[in-house]
Amino acid sequence: MNLQPYLSRPSIVLTIWSLYHLIVWTLLPLACNTCLPLDCIEAVMWGSEWQWGYDKHPPLSAWAAQLFAMALGDAGVYLLSQLCIISAGLGIYALGKLLKLSTLQSLLAVLLLDTIYFYQFISVEFNVNYLQLPFWAWGWYFGIRGSLQKNPINWIALGVCVGLGALTKYIAVLLLIPLFAAWYRRGELKETLTSYGIYLAGMVSILLFLPHFLWMKSNDWMTLTYGIRRGASDETFFWHHLWHPVEFILSQFGILLPLLLLCFLCRRKNKETTSPRNGAKELCLTAYASIVIISALTGISPVTMWAVPMPLAIGLWLVPASQLERSVKKCLWTVAALSFVFTTAYAVTFGAGPVIRERPHRVNYPGVALVQAVEQTWNERNESPLFIVIADEFLGGIVNHYSPDQPQVMIRANLQRSRTLSDELVSQQGALVLWLKSRKASDPHHAPLSRVYPDLESRFPQLVSLPDLLIPWPRRTDQKIGRYGIAYIPPKKLESAHD
Repeated sequence: MNLQPYLSRPSIVLTIWSLYHLIVWTLLPLACNTCLPLDCIEAVMWGSEWQWGYDKHPPLSAWAAQLFAMALGDAGVYLLSQLCIISAGLGIYALGKLLKLSTLQSLLAVLLLDTIYFYQFISVEFNVNYLQLPFWAWGWYFGIRGSLQKNPINWIALGVCVGLGALTKYIAVLLLIPLFAAWYRRGELKETLTSYGIYLAGMVSILLFLPHFLWMKSNDWMTLTYGIRRGASDETFFWHHLWHPVEFILSQFGILLPLLLLCFLCRRKNKETTSPRNGAKELCLTAYASIVIISALTGISPVTMWAVPMPLAIGLWLVPASQLERSVKKCLWTVAALSFVFTTAYAVTFGAGPVIRERPHRVNYPGVALVQAVEQTWNERNESPLFIVIADEFLGGIVNHYSPDQPQVMIRANLQRSRTLSDELVSQQGALVLWLKSRKASDPHHAPLSRVYPDLESRFPQLVSLPDLLIPWPRRTDQKIGRYGIAYIPPKKLESAHD
């Protein structure tokens, strides 16, 4: 089959690629899951409060998740993740053309992203890493374009990408390291540093980030301390400085292995290889290198998902370097085969999970049924809506997301993580405490409230323990039932009325 007529029309190819992501990776998790994944639940929970920051991250991903959830429910959150991938892919195509790649090379650079686990199987789990994608891709585009065209619009756009990226996750500023490396490789760094444009971009990004910076200052820099804790272990040994960087490299090598194998096979076939000095290699590698260096210096353990935006430019380097445009059919078959593998694996893992797995996945939790039971428990005792729930991120987020009352969550009963709440407010408004006692109701070993939240009864002497909620796990054939502990903190007005 002659593919050239189709590949010569990039708009059609990119449209098909976009529709695949929008349709398959929105509907597949919607069909397989009974509950949003943890990161999605957490993002929507934060977003419902509309703050300038949260206990873990800046606000932008939470706002976006909440808006899409309000508009389309669970489907909206899955859709949002794919929109991030598509917009980043279009940015990579535009960047490829800017770097003087051919139309076919630029298309393959986009299509081959689908050989990477980040952009298929795990992509349904929208989080801060996915919202970074368009800001990295388009930030690189406007940065390179700014050095070429000297137009202030490009520098403003770069500043917007950096500023919004930092409002998503602080690690987004690392997109500048590949960009500076690319300018150096292209011989444009000195001129760029002496031009007004880079400083205009910096000013724009700082202005966008300023409201969150002020929020951080007034909230004890809590997002920074979370980031440090997330990457650090309780103890740092000398060998961590060596092993953690190696561990990160090996994990990323494994994720990129299908694409690297394809390049190896095609490179052997195409004896003549090229490596243009356009900065693509630097865009691809230097962000990885910066994480490795930081880990080596500090001993922190980089999280695998931190690297989600880092392979975006890998096709812009490897396609021309391995002359993959000479092996188009092999590239497309590889993309199609891996797409089949990823979608089938997702359907089996999560769609058939309730049948084949003893322990339920989080996405197979009884979200709606659990919320209905929680609401009934509250409504039997109060006429006012449920305002506060005390729970972990996941169960509290489920109640926040699926309940029409959308109560605020005191995360793990920790006021440091729930700055908009206080013990006084809980006593005034009342609350429900919710926790998972056991995944199997008949299990004699349950997690009591005193173990899960040891200080809660002393903080709220009026707390009343209620009968456990027994909720069947969805779509199972073994009728397994989960046991949830629930306790009630009555509002002060009701206490007074009873007195």
